[in-house]
Formats: sequence, C-alpha cells, structure tokens
Amino acid sequence: MRLKEKAKEVHLRLSRAFGEKLVLSGRSLVLELIHAILSQNTSRKNYNLAYERLVERFPTAAEIASADEREIEEAIRPGGLSRQKSAVIKSVLNQLEKIDKNYSIEFLKDLPVDSARAFLTSLGGVGPKTASVVLMFGAGKKVLPVDTHVLRTAKRIGLIGANVNTKRAERELEALFPPRLRPEVHLNLVRLGREICKARATLCEICPVNPCCDWYASSSLSKVHSQSKNWGESFRKFG
Repeated sequence: MRLKEKAKEVHLRLSRAFGEKLVLSGRSLVLELIHAILSQNTSRKNYNLAYERLVERFPTAAEIASADEREIEEAIRPGGLSRQKSAVIKSVLNQLEKIDKNYSIEFLKDLPVDSARAFLTSLGGVGPKTASVVLMFGAGKKVLPVDTHVLRTAKRIGLIGANVNTKRAERELEALFPPRLRPEVHLNLVRLGREICKARATLCEICPVNPCCDWYASSSLSKVHSQSKNWGESFRKFG
C-alpha cells in the first residue's frame, strides 16, 4: 500500500471509529498560548485544572504578566513542572509586551500558517507543537500538531519513519493529509494513542487501524487470522 493510500485508509478508519471534530476553544490567542504551555508534559485533567486556577486568580494576560512568578507557580502547581512553566509564561508575556502593550496576538489569525508559526516559535519557550496547538484550537488553522501520542501512533502505523523527530513529523504528516483533514487527523490520532496505542500496553487486537498498521503486522502477524474474526465486534465497541 502506497503511503498516500495508507494515510487515506487510516483517516477513514479513525473517522468511523472515533469521529473527533475540531471545536475552537473560544479563548483569546494569548490565553490559548498560556493554556498550550501548561499542557506540556502532563495529562489533560491536570493542565486544564492548572489553567482554571490561573485564570480564576488572574483573569487576563495583563494580570498574569503583572503577577509575581511565585504566585503563578502556586496557581498552576496541579499541572506539574510549575516552576519551569511559570518562568516560561512570564518570559513569553514579557516578550509580547514589547510588541503589543495589551499582549494581543490576534493578528496571527490573518497571517498565513508559516508566518504565524514563525512568529510563535520566535518566542523563547515556544516550540513547534505549542505553536501549532495555538493556531489550531485558537485560530482554526488547518494544521496537524504533533504531540507524543501523534508521534508514537504515526510511527507505529508507518505514516512516518521510526527516527523522525517532532518537527519533521509535522511537515511529513501535513504533506500526507489535505488541510481540511489535518485537525481531525490530529484529534483522532491523539485519541488512538490515549485509549488503544498506548506507550507500553498496546491494545492491537481492538485497534481500528490494525489492518494497515506496520507495528501490528510485525508484532502480531501470526495472530492476524484468529484476531480478525473478532475485529468487527471490537471495532463497533469503539465506534
């Protein structure tokens, strides 16, 4: 199966199994950026709690920028790495203040994706994944952020090479999927990684993409025939 054909098949199978769709956050882009920084290296539950605590105490970007770094650290503690993240948040807001006294980056919505990404990643502490998350959830841009779940599942399925890094993975995956599908593919791969294609305990026998997955073919080839009998039932379970 050629790579483009595989990508199309993966998308169709994940859409039938999960059907995730992009819902914009409704946050301003600067608050979306802070939310994305908090999401690094922790669970969804923890980073959402950290964000809620932060904006409850400091509702605006200006108030966060004026707060003592230790106060920010205390507010976001449930998200983990609070000392590092509070420092990054303060640094990013200080950099933005030099561009706009109101800390607004709404202008990114009107920029081409490459230009918007370049601006965000020029800020110290903001990497490619964080930039793409902000542009997707905050501005509705047709991008495909690559987090740990997307990177792991894309490698195992065989959409990208085993040694590809995050930045290159983003380029290669966006080349495989047309812009209109990229947010949906991201969301579905994230769900696949969280629920089935986990880092340690994979559930290949109930995975909706196992018929076109390199990992499954190499690790479970001898079981394919027996497992395929139950595939339809397992697929419906996650539908």
